[in-house]
Amino acid sequence: MIASQARAAVVQAGRRLLAEGLVARTWGNVSVRVDDRTMAVTPSGIAYPDLTEERVVLVDLVTGAWSGPDRPSGERAVHRAVYRRRPQVLAAVHTHQAAASVCAAARVGVETPFGAVPCAPYGLPGTRRLTEGTVGSLGAGPAVLMANHGAFAVGASLDEAFARIAQLERSCAAHVAAHHLGGEALPAPVDAPWDPACLTPVRLDDGTEGLLSAAPYTARFAALRRDLPPVLDDVAQLTGRRVRCVATLPRRRPRADAVLVAGRGALAVGADAEAVAMVVEKAARAWIGGTGFGGASAVPGWEALLMRAVYTRSYSRRAAAVPGA
Repeated sequence: MIASQARAAVVQAGRRLLAEGLVARTWGNVSVRVDDRTMAVTPSGIAYPDLTEERVVLVDLVTGAWSGPDRPSGERAVHRAVYRRRPQVLAAVHTHQAAASVCAAARVGVETPFGAVPCAPYGLPGTRRLTEGTVGSLGAGPAVLMANHGAFAVGASLDEAFARIAQLERSCAAHVAAHHLGGEALPAPVDAPWDPACLTPVRLDDGTEGLLSAAPYTARFAALRRDLPPVLDDVAQLTGRRVRCVATLPRRRPRADAVLVAGRGALAVGADAEAVAMVVEKAARAWIGGTGFGGASAVPGWEALLMRAVYTRSYSRRAAAVPGA
């Protein structure tokens, strides 16, 4: 595959991730092998609707070097290591899809029609521990769950990688349903698509505009009147050590991008409040859905704070600088 074809394929795949609800904001990433020495991968911090072929990054598989105006995805090391170890792999997709995130937060593997998919050990995003754990757990298989993070699938084409990601989502949803404890039913299937009808525009006393989410898992968790732990690293990026629960709708903009409102749902604020509400719903699904097999594990508190600080300093500023982001 020539570089221009690879770049075009990555752009189309990134938009497909967004359209199919597998990612929100700039999370998740896609890569394609160009040749034995090069891969094309999504850039870091660029919203998928704004992604162009020129911004797709070419990375040297041997040296890790790249050129161009944008940095490659923070998970480029995972993609690069897979391509180096497995010459037959031509494409890779990393998502933060809902049902897979439940199993990833609970750190359990699942059975699929294409075999058992393990859960890799937890590692802070962008670190060697994450890379080695993910690639080692993937081994020669088609897919792997990433603890507190999401899912990663490979294939001989992007279509094959997407097919595996889609099947993994169905298998994770079935696994959660089969292990759900008796008593109160789940608020909705854990792989149910996001429905923006759950959002109500609100305006706080200080003029801040936001969205009040009554998404099913968010509302169920808000009824518990407790803070939501950082069971997924994308929610840690938005809220730090917790999604704080407050008794009533705040009068002023909260410091984090989201807070739970006891008995009502979650308030999401910021330039991309709907994506924030989606992530909170996904984290609430992970916490509630994981109760059937040991419960979701939270990421370490200091790492959650670190992720929040890094995101605030880099990702949000970069997104704000991109027209339309």
